[in-house]
Amino acid sequence: MSEYRYRLQQGGGKHLCPACKQRRFVRYVDTLTGEEVADDVGRCDRESSCGYHLRPSEHFRQSGTQPTAAPMVRKETKPKPEPCFIPDEIMRASFTAYERNNFALWLCRVFGPSKALELSLAYRIGTSKHWPGAAVFWQVDDAGRIRRGKVMLYNAETGRRVKEPGNMIAGVHWLLKMPDRKPEPCLFGLHLAAADRSKPVAVVESEKSAIIGAGFVDAFIWTATGGKGSLNRVMLEPLQGRRIVLFPDLGAAESWREKVGGLPGVTVSDVLEQRASAEDRAAGLDVADYLLREQGINA
Repeated sequence: MSEYRYRLQQGGGKHLCPACKQRRFVRYVDTLTGEEVADDVGRCDRESSCGYHLRPSEHFRQSGTQPTAAPMVRKETKPKPEPCFIPDEIMRASFTAYERNNFALWLCRVFGPSKALELSLAYRIGTSKHWPGAAVFWQVDDAGRIRRGKVMLYNAETGRRVKEPGNMIAGVHWLLKMPDRKPEPCLFGLHLAAADRSKPVAVVESEKSAIIGAGFVDAFIWTATGGKGSLNRVMLEPLQGRRIVLFPDLGAAESWREKVGGLPGVTVSDVLEQRASAEDRAAGLDVADYLLREQGINA
């Protein structure tokens, strides 16, 4: 489209000039409608001998009229591409080799082999070959679709994330070179909340915290956002009608309250804030740290 709404007609032939009556007159057209403005609105190309030139702005001023409104043009919207869910067989192929899965080995130290395997399978924790010892945490939604997979490396002795030489986190979509149409993230453990509606749902930040919570406190179905900044109202929509208790990490309570303010059935626990020491706040402890501490386990 032209930068201006009106321009001199091109390739349409020439008309009789209103002034010199020679067929040397080019009319202005409206680029939005394709129509000529008026019979006398244009320019004679006999500039030296005639020089007639009536611009659209002058025409509207002289006639006391206004340009016609631009026609309504319906913007064509392209259909949103279908999200690319991860095939079930890829997830299930990862449910093996727990003897070389650092996170699973640490769970064995905390809960014993039987309970550790039970939690790993329930929460869809797999083993990844991306880094030696890495685990993959699958996000399975309430319809059983595998939305995402997060590969992370943990220390088998301490249960803490390995952050050297880098952050050691990778997404399965990227690792498998899948189309970059990842579905929106869902709560880690959402599939468990969908399967059991008899209990309230606890929401924490990290996948590790959800699993530790599930191992020690079975009064809740434990889920995780996957990060402090990941919590949003859409994430909680599948839990409508349920009692939901949020357990933010130390220092994140106010942020989480702002994000979920007004949602029915949702409360933000301040139990950590009430119990935290200055050292705890500086370390940014989470609910898993307190649960482990109560069991006499250093993590």
